[in-house]
Amino acid sequence: MKKNIIYSFLSLILATLNAAQAQQLHGLKPYELVNRQYIDTHHCEKFATIQVQDFQGRIKPISTLALELIRKIYGKNSFDYINKENQKKQLTSIQVFIGMQYKPDSWQLLEFIKIEKKAIPKLKELIKINTSGHSSASQFFDFKGNYKLKSMVSSAYTKSPGKRTVFDKDIIKIDERLNIVWSIFNGQFLKIFPKIDDPNLTWYSPVTSEIEFNKNDKHFVNKIIPTYFSYLDLGIEKGNWQKANETIELIKSFQQKNGKAILLSDKKVNTEIWFNKNHIFLWCLIGYTCFGSLLMLLSFIRILKKYKTTIKRLIAVVMFFLVGVFILHAFGIALRWYISGHAPWSNGYEASIFIAWIGMLAGFGFSKNSSFTPAAASILAICLLGIAHGSLMNPEITNLVPVLKSYWLLIHVAVITASYGFLALGSLLSLITLLLMCIYTLTNKQETDNTIQKLTNTNQLTSTIGLYMLTIGTFLGGIWANESWGRYWGWDPKETWALISIIIYSFVLHIRIIIPKNYLYTYNVCSLLALGSLIMTFFGVNYYLSGLHSYAKGDPFPIPKWIYIMIPIIFLITIIPLFKKAVAKKSTLMHYGQKS
Repeated sequence: MKKNIIYSFLSLILATLNAAQAQQLHGLKPYELVNRQYIDTHHCEKFATIQVQDFQGRIKPISTLALELIRKIYGKNSFDYINKENQKKQLTSIQVFIGMQYKPDSWQLLEFIKIEKKAIPKLKELIKINTSGHSSASQFFDFKGNYKLKSMVSSAYTKSPGKRTVFDKDIIKIDERLNIVWSIFNGQFLKIFPKIDDPNLTWYSPVTSEIEFNKNDKHFVNKIIPTYFSYLDLGIEKGNWQKANETIELIKSFQQKNGKAILLSDKKVNTEIWFNKNHIFLWCLIGYTCFGSLLMLLSFIRILKKYKTTIKRLIAVVMFFLVGVFILHAFGIALRWYISGHAPWSNGYEASIFIAWIGMLAGFGFSKNSSFTPAAASILAICLLGIAHGSLMNPEITNLVPVLKSYWLLIHVAVITASYGFLALGSLLSLITLLLMCIYTLTNKQETDNTIQKLTNTNQLTSTIGLYMLTIGTFLGGIWANESWGRYWGWDPKETWALISIIIYSFVLHIRIIIPKNYLYTYNVCSLLALGSLIMTFFGVNYYLSGLHSYAKGDPFPIPKWIYIMIPIIFLITIIPLFKKAVAKKSTLMHYGQKS
């Protein structure tokens, strides 16, 4: 029923334009559609500080809401277009957000709705899609106002989630973007009006007609947005933005009067806006990639004993910059903690960021043994930050789900996710050790032997710490489970795989006793393969299985293609040392045979 209303409203926007106006707008070029509703950037900065309540109840600056919505609709943080001089220009997320409500007739013609690549071949006959993979809202309706994707959407939703094809999921995503577009056009996201003495501390949008404000407040809520839009006309036509700026101050005063109980401080609002603009974790990803890769290269060169003093100095310089990136990473986590008001490891995105930082902490903690350790930690950070900034995870800051509103979030989740950082670092050190065994030669035999031994010892230390933390974290999780669900253990997928990881890493750490022969090789192979159980515990359970920990579950996704490439590569890395050892042994026997 709700979807029918949405589609009816979108088609109504098209239908209510008179023929002359519609023809005129359709004849405009994209930059002309932008220019007729272009909002001054300085005014947008003021508008961005207005506070809004999202549909989950979180109070945040409109800057954050606009960024999240435009990212969902367009797939980027800003809207790109070509101006009259054929130059590439951008509209900020705030400019887009205001413009969509101020001039929805322009935005129904601009191509800014993202279409998934795999869906393009099947949809390009129905709707016009540009070269960047975007279409306009008007393209989804025919001249009679009928929704072109209606049958596809209905078919996708009738299937159970496990039976939906990739195309079904893409169609659902596109349909959801159209729902968001409609809601923005209609002003539903503009929940900026708190009602005084509201027991639920709910804020309302100007289209929420059933809410009874007092007489003065109701008049303000009904009139302020149309008045604001009329002042935008004044700003665009005459460049006078004073009245529009004053309107923003009036809205802030209204919020201060009615919603003081949950209103954010100006400091917190400005901090969140700064955080949105500066993409700290993306810069950390770039830093770890540059300096971590360089450190790994220098560490391998150092084994060759060439220019050893120079290499040592270069390593010290790279380490200095790597520490700087690590401090920036810590600052970003602290900032997100301050903005969200809770420990920043409550979902997949935050946990990935936190584990990357813990891995780097462990890497620096054991850096005296070998420069390979912080280099391996950098690889771990690159992988986790890369996954966090991919399409798999949502960086949006949200309120905690009820089950996580507990002091145990700070204890259990912190301990168990930190354990992943130590264990994963140990497994990556085993990968480097096996690579050293693969390039093992007589010319650098002693140095290579020493490095292999040091890395294996460090691996054991980090894995031991990680195993202790994982075990303690699992026990703490049992106590929390008893408080929340009335039982200590229920064989939930997350609990089960945590136990499996404990058993596997316990076995790995006891290999030196169980299989003492050729211990270095056997230990490192098993340590590397043990990473698979950790990946399943952290990622697999959340995205392929469901249970009581489903608050972290995302939509099922196909196994990434690079997995099928990595598996044979890892198999080769584990086999080559054995092959080289067999060849070396045969060569030695032949050498002694010739002597005799």
